[in-house]
Amino acid sequence: MKKIFWVILILTLLTGSCDDRIEDPDRSNIIVTMLRVNRIEILDNLWITPAPIWGHLESEDDVPVERLVVHWWSNMYWDEDDSSGHYRLLPNRRNKAIWYDNFGNRDTMDVNVDTLRWITDEYSTVDSLGYFYNTLTPTKMMQDRFMKLYWSIENTLIDSQEIFLMD
Repeated sequence: MKKIFWVILILTLLTGSCDDRIEDPDRSNIIVTMLRVNRIEILDNLWITPAPIWGHLESEDDVPVERLVVHWWSNMYWDEDDSSGHYRLLPNRRNKAIWYDNFGNRDTMDVNVDTLRWITDEYSTVDSLGYFYNTLTPTKMMQDRFMKLYWSIENTLIDSQEIFLMD
């Protein structure tokens, strides 16, 4: 009798005591409109050519998008202590890049992108109207190259675009 009681108790505890189902958090649909930039004309008389870029977020479910953070990054960087060239990251390699100098030489090397100058702002915040802004800052040494610009929201890659940095 005691054995039956324990078996029933254990079966009851195993089958009815916990609900381990995970509920999906509320999801909302956000529409992202982004300015497409095919090319940036690099100015000869300035070291850095500022190029503004913007986007717009809109929620289909009336969820507020104000203060959402847009994370930006690119595949091109430069060293503030060395103006003779720039770095272009290898695909899917955060700390491996090709160094291009102004004489046409190139070399693959290990880099720490956190010590280099980004050619994009790292973050921008969505304003009350749903707009977010960034300024790209390619250098003179990056002329005649393609850069890749990426942006994400809430750790989700939204999109990317390739931009030609022309004379």
